[in-house]
Amino acid sequence: MSASKVILLCGGRLGIPILRTLVFSKQLAAIAIPDHCTEFIQQVQLLLKDASLPIINVSKNDCTEKLQKAINDYDANMGIIVSFSFKLSPAVFNLTVNGFFNVHPGLLPQYRGPDPVFQQIKNQDIFGGITIHKVDSDFDTGPIVLTDKIKIHPTDTHGILTTRLSELAATQVDILLKMAAFGIAIPCRQQDETKAVYYKIQTANEVSINWQTMDAATIVALANACNPWNKGAVTQLNGIIIRLLEVEKRSIQLAEAVVPGTILSIDNENITVATMSKELLAISFIYIEEGFLKSSSLLKMGIQIGMQFQ
Repeated sequence: MSASKVILLCGGRLGIPILRTLVFSKQLAAIAIPDHCTEFIQQVQLLLKDASLPIINVSKNDCTEKLQKAINDYDANMGIIVSFSFKLSPAVFNLTVNGFFNVHPGLLPQYRGPDPVFQQIKNQDIFGGITIHKVDSDFDTGPIVLTDKIKIHPTDTHGILTTRLSELAATQVDILLKMAAFGIAIPCRQQDETKAVYYKIQTANEVSINWQTMDAATIVALANACNPWNKGAVTQLNGIIIRLLEVEKRSIQLAEAVVPGTILSIDNENITVATMSKELLAISFIYIEEGFLKSSSLLKMGIQIGMQFQ
């Protein structure tokens, strides 16, 4: 058995536990990070300050050239990709002896695209997952090597689920490395194209609340899916753009229907709002231009009972 020397291509915190796994096992040859990920670059520099490992900043224009050079300079025989925004050239992903593998925070092929975490929460899935697949000429389409899933809790935000999936991803990468150590072809299976769905990056409409068509559970899921990366699900009230960060469906229902989006009560903890099907929604935290605030702070801005979110 022989240990792999891995070049890690990473652009976000989903890859931090994987980075730690590779450093601990002494299998990290180098890490490449898109140059626009400035905060993540600083985070990695801090994590690797005592490790003397190369950190390579790449752009869309020089990605292929720099990765080819790094693979050769640091004798990398495997590539692992996590949250990396650039499509790889075959001249790169065919260069390592053991291949290149993408760690995708969603179950494939049902959740192709740049942000499956958002989609899995928004769709109110019971389970989310990690898929490791071989890299080919398109995004998220290569043969599957490993997959595993975890339960999505009703209170999981985008940030919480990303953290939970990142730990699962590190476990799966550890298994991948052990498979590669045997020196034989890593088994994989083709994706079922009949089940394939590709989700593009979210549009403004997809992160906005439609009070006329969304029930309470759908609004809760959207708010969780938008927290923290979008600072919440978007709505408007009295001409103010408001993002709902923390909302909860109430167990009681109204005796009679009220126009969805109508504010029914305001106290120090929550704003209670009517939604479809006589359901109630409690809003506790919001984001507006003035900052992250308790929803009751809107009282100081002239918000009153009876007003309607749009």
